[in-house]
Amino acid sequence: MELTIQQSDLAYAVGKAFGSVSARSPMPLLSCLLLEADKGGLRVTGTDLEVTTAVTVPCEIKTGGKIAVSARHFNEVVRKMPRGPLQLTLAGEQCEVKYGGGKGWSRFPVQPAADFPRLPDLKPETKVSLEAGALSRLVARTGYAVSTDATRPQLAGVLMQGNEQGVTFVSTDGHRLARASLKGSYAGLGKDGVIVPSRALGVVSRTADEATTPIEIEIASGRNQAAFGAQVGEYRVQIVVRLLQGPYPNYEQVIPKNNAKELKIRRDELLEAVDIVASHADNVTRQVRFGLRPGQVGVSSATELGAGEQELGADYRGEKMDIGYNATYLIELLRSIPTEQVAFRLNNALAAGIVEPVGGLPEATEDLLCLIMPLRLPDAAA
Repeated sequence: MELTIQQSDLAYAVGKAFGSVSARSPMPLLSCLLLEADKGGLRVTGTDLEVTTAVTVPCEIKTGGKIAVSARHFNEVVRKMPRGPLQLTLAGEQCEVKYGGGKGWSRFPVQPAADFPRLPDLKPETKVSLEAGALSRLVARTGYAVSTDATRPQLAGVLMQGNEQGVTFVSTDGHRLARASLKGSYAGLGKDGVIVPSRALGVVSRTADEATTPIEIEIASGRNQAAFGAQVGEYRVQIVVRLLQGPYPNYEQVIPKNNAKELKIRRDELLEAVDIVASHADNVTRQVRFGLRPGQVGVSSATELGAGEQELGADYRGEKMDIGYNATYLIELLRSIPTEQVAFRLNNALAAGIVEPVGGLPEATEDLLCLIMPLRLPDAAA
């Protein structure tokens, strides 16, 4: 292998692929990056067998080939090299990178490239295209509610389902739920959809933030794998993920249909109040109390750590009610809604509440619904 490549191109490919490398693995090659040079350019691949990222960047190839190098060490050194052309060659059992017009060089031991896990061949059953910015927003508005409970592995990801009317992303951990949707034709995803692991969607979302083309999504015929592909300028990024196996719970059944009490309030004011008052909350339950009264809401908390309360003006005309919430869940939920005001639709102090943006989202073709379960207050009636 012998090639010339710009430091910025190599650093991007290595850094992006490094994000999928296993931090700890009994397989030494999973701590490596695979470098493959052919007429299409240089492709750099990293994987932990659950998420595989392959990045193809331009270069001038004199001799093709492939090698595997230590991911962490190679990434650390390459990103520190000065901008400009680099000469990368395979010299015996080492990869040599020259920089600064030949004034500097670094050498890296190589591993047998033939043993590196191959990029999966999906044989896709279906393909859909999703605008990159929309995908990034859908992930941001649902990813926070994914479960971390190892006994419910199907909830450790986001459900992606589609039909002729739109695509919907859903996440829940049993205490909260987020459903974000986008209008359009996405029938290929199907009513049952696919469950994408949270970590994998994070990798996809970061690529979507940089993408200069829509994200092309391919679903394998066995619905056990999916590939997300995009261009980032001249760079081609492909992310292949192992999907979680369902079935996913029927989330529609838990969304209340008759929550008649409505509270409208400025999102930023409520977020600030909850954040401050939660400093006094119990470290385990993180409980804060909402005291709903006509025209106002009191946010309070009292433990051995101290006590705090803040009153906020609000549009509330229902009967007075005290309700408890996990402050961390509430803060994450409020941060996911981009509007000036939010609306809480409530039933009673022990029933699930719906939280939605007031006036709709800035994107007319998108929608968002959040659900949060209350916590029983210590002095609640039996």
